[in-house]
Amino acid sequence: MTNETKSAAQAAPQTIIARARQILRGPVLIGVIAALIAIGLSLYGMLTNPNATPLTLRSFLLVVVIAGGSWGLIAWAIATAAVEAGKD
Repeated sequence: MTNETKSAAQAAPQTIIARARQILRGPVLIGVIAALIAIGLSLYGMLTNPNATPLTLRSFLLVVVIAGGSWGLIAWAIATAAVEAGKD
C-alpha cells in the first residue's frame, strides 16, 4: 500500500455518524437540526391533541414535509446569509 492509499483508508469514516458529520457542516447542519426539531414538536402536538387533526399516515407525512421542510429551509437560508455576510 502506498502512503496515499493508507491515508485514504484511514480517512474513510467508520460509522454513520462520522459520515454525516462530513456531509452536514455549517448551514446545512443548522437546517437539518431545525427541521428535526420542527418535525418532533409537530408530531408531539398531533399526538397530544388528536381532536385537532386525524391521526392518519397522510397527516403524519404532511407534518414532516410542511413543518420540517419549511423550518429547515428557513434556518438554512438564515445560516447561509450569516456565513456570507461574515465573509465580507
